[in-house]
Amino acid sequence: MSFFDEADEPRTTPRPRRAPSGGGSRRPPTDEQTLLVRRLVAAGAVVVVLVLMVVLVRGCVGSRREQALKDYNRDVRTLVQQSVRSVSDRLFETLSGAGGQQAEQVNEAINQLRVVAEDQLQQAEALDVPGSAKEAQSDLELVLSLRHDGVREIAEQIQTALGNSPQSGAAVDAITAQMQAFNASDVVYSQRVAPLILKALKDDGIAASYDGTAGEQVAPYSQFLPNVSWMDASNVARALGTSSASADETGRPAPGLHGHQIDSVSVGGTALEPGTSVTLPASPAPTFEVAFTNGGEHDEQNVRVVVEISVGGATPLRAETTVPSTTAGEPATANVEFRESPPTTGAAEVRVTIEPVPGEEGLDNNTATYTALFE
Repeated sequence: MSFFDEADEPRTTPRPRRAPSGGGSRRPPTDEQTLLVRRLVAAGAVVVVLVLMVVLVRGCVGSRREQALKDYNRDVRTLVQQSVRSVSDRLFETLSGAGGQQAEQVNEAINQLRVVAEDQLQQAEALDVPGSAKEAQSDLELVLSLRHDGVREIAEQIQTALGNSPQSGAAVDAITAQMQAFNASDVVYSQRVAPLILKALKDDGIAASYDGTAGEQVAPYSQFLPNVSWMDASNVARALGTSSASADETGRPAPGLHGHQIDSVSVGGTALEPGTSVTLPASPAPTFEVAFTNGGEHDEQNVRVVVEISVGGATPLRAETTVPSTTAGEPATANVEFRESPPTTGAAEVRVTIEPVPGEEGLDNNTATYTALFE
């Protein structure tokens, strides 16, 4: 083979390498511990979100419950105030002037008040009542039922009472009996409705008091019966210009002295003296023991004893009790219990009053005023 023959043989060229697919090197597998940490972090975030949602829901529920209690208290306060202003005040004004009016006119006026009282009872029955106020609601409905039924019965009896017929005296006595119902409604409200609403508010952590100085104000009293003298048939007969079957023919209290006088007042064994300041415990809420004497010549019924505590210009705290009967010339005792502790912000004026009974003229010894410092 010649030299030139070798040069003519074809040359083999090397095959180029393929570039690796994927554009780069393969990533190492993820560490299992890293995955676990990530999962735990995610789970923790979910738990935090759930906790926040629970707290938010509970806060909303608690806020709604608190507002519902406040609204209920305000609705009740408005209702009982309207009961006194739009029914009681007008009823006793009508009865006081009934003797100089036509029986039909008096009957019509009282029937209109019956309608108002019925509407107030229906409003009470339609209230949105929180669970913790169910017991108070039941007693509230009783209060307004007693008032409505009493006004209805008076409307039914008033024309007969004013008719100067043989049945007039019995009708007057039937009207007088309704005064007992009105008095009972006042007691149920002050001893049941008001304390139960106050307790419901405080149990839910809502600041509340009877005088309004600590948050929500609960109306402590709703006095539908303006004076206990209306529970005396002779007084009712005199207002109507007629007579009672259970009273004398004139419809007046029996002749002679009537009335009571305050003998002493004490709290927990500590006597109060006019003109002298005394220190008394504010908690527990005080009970005043009022000793008094029936200084008249006749036994008396349903004697109301009232104690008021006032500090500065604040609304006085008020408590009362009714002594069923007192005997002529004999001593008696009334325990007047407060349901709320009095203020401790300064000297308090304590005013004790025995309300006048029918036929009582001298009232100078029915009231006593003392100074006390509660702490």
